[in-house]
Amino acid sequence: MSWTAGCRWRVWAPVLAGCVVALGFSGHLVTGTAHAEAPVAAPGIPDWGPILKPAAPQGLSPIALAQQMRAAIENVSPGTNPGIEVVDTATGTELASLNADSQFYTASVVKLLIAIDAADGQGGDPDPATAGQIRQMLSASDDSVADVLWDADGGDAIIDRMTALIGLPGTQPPDDPDQWGETRTTPRDIVTIYHYLTTAAPQPERDLVLGALGSINEVAADGTDQYFGIPAALPGTDWAVKPGWMSLDSSTTLNTTGLVGSTAEPLRYAVVILTSQPAGISWTTGGAALTAGVGVLRTTLGL
Repeated sequence: MSWTAGCRWRVWAPVLAGCVVALGFSGHLVTGTAHAEAPVAAPGIPDWGPILKPAAPQGLSPIALAQQMRAAIENVSPGTNPGIEVVDTATGTELASLNADSQFYTASVVKLLIAIDAADGQGGDPDPATAGQIRQMLSASDDSVADVLWDADGGDAIIDRMTALIGLPGTQPPDDPDQWGETRTTPRDIVTIYHYLTTAAPQPERDLVLGALGSINEVAADGTDQYFGIPAALPGTDWAVKPGWMSLDSSTTLNTTGLVGSTAEPLRYAVVILTSQPAGISWTTGGAALTAGVGVLRTTLGL
């Protein structure tokens, strides 16, 4: 994205690795590692449970846990502004939340919406050619495939369709219709996207997208190491994730999103960390900051 890895991006500043990580939800076993954040259910979409219940009395408050995650991130990458949302999808409990309704650039995380739109355009059960494109775009964060699907399906009209379908009040198309990675969204909206995938998407679409997210290539199509954040912080867990990274003149975007869980409870947690980091920071340092933030969750989630 520069974009490097995972977005049609302009090459302006040093390339960084950005990730979105997805956490595991019950009913789907995808090997990997992930984080995600708490969603607000869209009309007509079944709940994961009573979403956004208070955290368990014996645990840290969502704000306190998120502040620990923020401190870990800023210790590695000073000056970073993070947005965090972590939800236990089995109980609907919000475990961590910080800037959950603030907008951040998606970078390659927007490929989730491009994939859902492409599948939805074929009734939720895409033909083999389209399914192959979706799988390649997600697992390798392949920008060239994203470019093709973005242009073929109407560009920023994709964002308008998906915000209406899923219910994403904090998501808006890019100012420049050619720069899909500059779509803006919130941590809460990303959790809602994972909620949609696991509870409302047609089964063929669900299996295709989560399968691709659960088997992402360690090295993306553009050569970036995309195993930062959830996969690096939670080894040995089951995950389905989408990272994102992008470099601009004024800031660096690195995101980790997804679903994560244990073998006994696959994809139970939705974890989302979106960040705006200082311009010029290396992908290695920026990615390590996300890994440190997700690492705080290991004890809390029992992973």
